[in-house]
Amino acid sequence: MKLLDFLRVLARELIDNDYNDETLKDFSLLDIDLHQIKEELNFIEGSELLDREEIDMIRALLVYLLMRETELHDDDIYSFIFSKGKQIVWN
Repeated sequence: MKLLDFLRVLARELIDNDYNDETLKDFSLLDIDLHQIKEELNFIEGSELLDREEIDMIRALLVYLLMRETELHDDDIYSFIFSKGKQIVWN
Protein backbone atom coordinates (compact mmCIF):
# COMPACT_ATOMS: atom_id res chain seq x y z
CA MET A 1 0.00 0.00 0.00
CA LYS A 2 1.34 3.41 -0.89
CA LEU A 3 1.85 6.04 1.77
CA LEU A 4 -0.79 8.48 0.54
CA ASP A 5 -3.32 5.66 0.20
CA PHE A 6 -2.57 4.60 3.76
CA LEU A 7 -2.98 8.18 4.99
CA ARG A 8 -6.29 8.57 3.13
CA VAL A 9 -7.64 5.41 4.76
CA LEU A 10 -6.39 6.55 8.15
CA ALA A 11 -7.92 10.01 7.73
CA ARG A 12 -11.24 8.52 6.62
CA GLU A 13 -11.31 6.23 9.65
CA LEU A 14 -10.48 9.08 12.02
CA ILE A 15 -13.22 11.28 10.52
CA ASP A 16 -15.78 8.47 10.56
CA ASN A 17 -15.01 7.83 14.24
CA ASP A 18 -15.20 11.49 15.31
CA TYR A 19 -11.39 11.70 15.67
CA ASN A 20 -11.40 9.13 18.45
CA ASP A 21 -7.80 8.17 19.25
CA GLU A 22 -8.92 4.57 19.75
CA THR A 23 -9.13 4.40 15.93
CA LEU A 24 -5.35 4.26 15.68
CA LYS A 25 -5.34 0.99 17.60
CA ASP A 26 -6.87 -0.75 14.58
CA PHE A 27 -4.18 0.40 12.15
CA SER A 28 -1.13 -1.64 11.40
CA LEU A 29 2.06 -0.82 9.57
CA LEU A 30 2.98 -4.47 9.30
CA ASP A 31 1.43 -4.74 5.82
CA ILE A 32 3.33 -1.72 4.50
CA ASP A 33 6.80 -1.70 2.94
CA LEU A 34 8.70 0.74 5.18
CA HIS A 35 11.37 1.42 2.57
CA GLN A 36 8.67 2.39 0.08
CA ILE A 37 7.21 4.76 2.69
CA LYS A 38 10.63 6.30 3.18
CA GLU A 39 11.07 6.77 -0.57
CA GLU A 40 7.62 8.33 -0.89
CA LEU A 41 8.27 10.70 2.02
CA ASN A 42 11.53 11.80 0.42
CA PHE A 43 9.75 12.31 -2.91
CA ILE A 44 6.95 14.34 -1.30
CA GLU A 45 9.48 16.43 0.58
CA GLY A 46 11.57 17.05 -2.53
CA SER A 47 8.60 17.90 -4.72
CA GLU A 48 7.10 20.26 -2.13
CA LEU A 49 3.66 18.64 -2.44
CA LEU A 50 3.15 19.22 1.28
CA ASP A 51 4.40 21.82 3.74
CA ARG A 52 7.31 20.90 5.99
CA GLU A 53 4.98 20.88 9.00
CA GLU A 54 2.61 18.43 7.29
CA ILE A 55 5.48 16.12 6.42
CA ASP A 56 6.71 16.24 10.03
CA MET A 57 3.20 15.32 11.24
CA ILE A 58 3.21 12.31 8.93
CA ARG A 59 6.65 11.32 10.20
CA ALA A 60 5.51 11.67 13.83
CA LEU A 61 2.51 9.42 13.14
CA LEU A 62 4.78 6.82 11.54
CA VAL A 63 7.12 6.96 14.54
CA TYR A 64 4.17 6.40 16.88
CA LEU A 65 2.90 3.43 14.89
CA LEU A 66 6.39 1.89 14.58
CA MET A 67 7.03 2.24 18.30
CA ARG A 68 3.71 0.63 19.07
CA GLU A 69 4.02 -2.26 16.62
CA THR A 70 7.67 -3.19 16.44
CA GLU A 71 10.47 -4.13 18.75
CA LEU A 72 12.82 -1.62 17.12
CA HIS A 73 14.76 0.65 19.44
CA ASP A 74 13.35 4.20 19.64
CA ASP A 75 16.58 5.76 18.35
CA ASP A 76 16.54 3.45 15.32
CA ILE A 77 12.95 4.43 14.52
CA TYR A 78 13.68 8.16 14.80
CA SER A 79 16.79 7.71 12.69
CA PHE A 80 14.92 5.80 9.99
CA ILE A 81 12.00 8.24 9.80
CA PHE A 82 13.59 11.63 10.43
CA SER A 83 17.24 11.49 9.43
CA LYS A 84 17.34 9.35 6.30
CA GLY A 85 18.86 6.47 8.24
CA LYS A 86 21.76 8.43 9.66
CA GLN A 87 22.45 8.13 13.36
CA ILE A 88 20.92 10.90 15.44
CA VAL A 89 23.15 12.41 18.11
CA TRP A 90 21.07 13.72 21.01
CA ASN A 91 22.48 16.68 22.90
